[in-house]
Amino acid sequence: MCLCSWIGIIRKESIYDIDADSMVKKIKVITWPISLDEYKEQEENSDYFKTFTNGAIYKVVGKLQYNYFGEVAFLYIKEVLEENVSGTKLDKKQEKYLAPINLEDDVLGELVLEKSEGLFEGKYNFAGNDITIYIEVEWSSKATWKKPLSVARDFVEQIAEKDKEAREYIASDNELFDAALECLEDDCEINFSTPEEFANALSGRMKYIFVNQNGSYTIGYDDGYVFGGHEIDVDVNSKGKMVCAEMR
Repeated sequence: MCLCSWIGIIRKESIYDIDADSMVKKIKVITWPISLDEYKEQEENSDYFKTFTNGAIYKVVGKLQYNYFGEVAFLYIKEVLEENVSGTKLDKKQEKYLAPINLEDDVLGELVLEKSEGLFEGKYNFAGNDITIYIEVEWSSKATWKKPLSVARDFVEQIAEKDKEAREYIASDNELFDAALECLEDDCEINFSTPEEFANALSGRMKYIFVNQNGSYTIGYDDGYVFGGHEIDVDVNSKGKMVCAEMR
């Protein structure tokens, strides 16, 4: 079997045979076999397994492998000739493949997933402010959506309580409170002299929640310009326990 030139959206396996001027359907992409020594070397740094970016178009040289019925079954890729190819007959497929995903959630409202970022993003109004919701997922694997979406829904459903707990947690951090008190100036947007007043001063200043894929998350607050406009973040582990508060 001769070697042929191909262009494909790797992982989605949309393949266009340049020589035949036609699409190839129902085919799997396999990298050309390498030696055991090469495999061990690549396995150590994992570069071999990160050769192709999801959704990118590559021009490659490869060989077709046919199955028992004489149908094309595999494309063995021997060499990548060009990366991030454009101006091909696969451009429209790529555009459709990489288009944002819109999700209408009963609790979280409208969420938009930009595939290049791997994040669902939405807005939720709380205490008169729009809180930005970020949810980390692997967009091509819906199995990874379940946990972070569930955590985000739980947070929103209990947002008043979570907000109070987070603000009190921030104020209870002696090092952070002392630093805030030291940085407090007359032109700051908030004013306080005790931890209780600090917690109250942060009321209505929640900016975002960033939920990680593993279910841990970060709550971000506007610092009232105490730290020059930096955020005050509270990290919560995957078990729902607040573990860190700091200015970032």
